[in-house]
Amino acid sequence: MLPAVNSYVDMFDDEETLLPGVEHPAYGAIRVPDGRTLAWAEYGSARGLPCVLIPDTGSSRLSPAWLLHDSALPSPVRLLALDRPGTGASDAVGLGGHSDPAEDLRRLVDTLAVGHMAVIGIGQGADDAFAFAARFPRLVTSVTAVSARIGEAAAPRRSLRHLFADRRGRVAGGALGGWLAAAGADADLASEGTWAKALSRMTPEARTAVGERWQEADFRAAVAADAEQNGNAWAAISQPHAVADWVIRPTVETLPVHFWHGRTEGPTALSDIQSIAAGRPGWEVTAVEGSTAVMGIWHQILGAAAESFHTASAA
Repeated sequence: MLPAVNSYVDMFDDEETLLPGVEHPAYGAIRVPDGRTLAWAEYGSARGLPCVLIPDTGSSRLSPAWLLHDSALPSPVRLLALDRPGTGASDAVGLGGHSDPAEDLRRLVDTLAVGHMAVIGIGQGADDAFAFAARFPRLVTSVTAVSARIGEAAAPRRSLRHLFADRRGRVAGGALGGWLAAAGADADLASEGTWAKALSRMTPEARTAVGERWQEADFRAAVAADAEQNGNAWAAISQPHAVADWVIRPTVETLPVHFWHGRTEGPTALSDIQSIAAGRPGWEVTAVEGSTAVMGIWHQILGAAAESFHTASAA
């Protein structure tokens, strides 16, 4: 049992873990009941507090290499990043099969015997994070949603029956989707020249998100490796999705929920997230400067997730 301390993060404040190389993160896979392989990569210390990262659509278990670019992983954290079905080393759901991300994740938790874990979803990955927490709340210390997207329909919380209807027609994206769309099919994402040309075709939000990182070879290599895991099927990244149950019928009422969202983020605005969280005990929103929360603040995001273990053990 860990000793009682004020903060799990403070306990390791003088130690941080650098991410492993893009090509060789610790890697594992399990077989789920329908015969599919579910794969993940592991970052940080195996003795750390387990935080499961569910990447955005189109991203993979390799995403932490660019998400945490130039950032150290807080050493109390054991970060487990999944491959969605059909991405990377995870098998696709077969014809006539049923996708059940919450059950898949439960199988992973059972296999790793991690007990409790913090669940972190990026973009559409937040939908799976909420679904798992709603079904298996005893296994979860907290839910973190980073740059969540609430679906193709949108309106302030004042009209939940027609939730977010005033934003109908917007297409879901995300930082990676914006970069890949601007680069074009078959582009060499590890090439500095590719990014230099793509900048002029990027949306202002995508340009702001990448900043000057594209000039660094390790960042470009990490993005290229992640995109390759999706078979470069970049069109799938920007598919719209229906409004999730956690928006319309929130069932995660007994767990802490923390949203991290860009002040100028689209297609889901910060005000939309604030409206959803308003009045729900334990639901917190942190506004991040810029067009996305997926870049530059992962030390804070993971630190807050680690703190939820302390809160859970004190309850």
